[in-house]
Amino acid sequence: MDEMVFFNPGDAIANSRDFGEAVRGAQIYKAKDPYESSLIIAEDATNKKSFAVYFATDEKSSVKDTDKSVVPYHIKKKI
Repeated sequence: MDEMVFFNPGDAIANSRDFGEAVRGAQIYKAKDPYESSLIIAEDATNKKSFAVYFATDEKSSVKDTDKSVVPYHIKKKI
């Protein structure tokens, strides 16, 4: 899955340089509250060695050129 999405980095639940660690963090968080929104593990489009976990509801569908608070990511996994 290599869909481009946008998130505000301040909304991240977890950050990691290791994909497996990011997935484990998301699974632990999801186990605490399974009825919470879906989680997305995303790879920073500008830094291929950085992964972040976000709520799917925090995804920004469109970005204005003047909005510097959002960063492009590639979706790697949804939980």
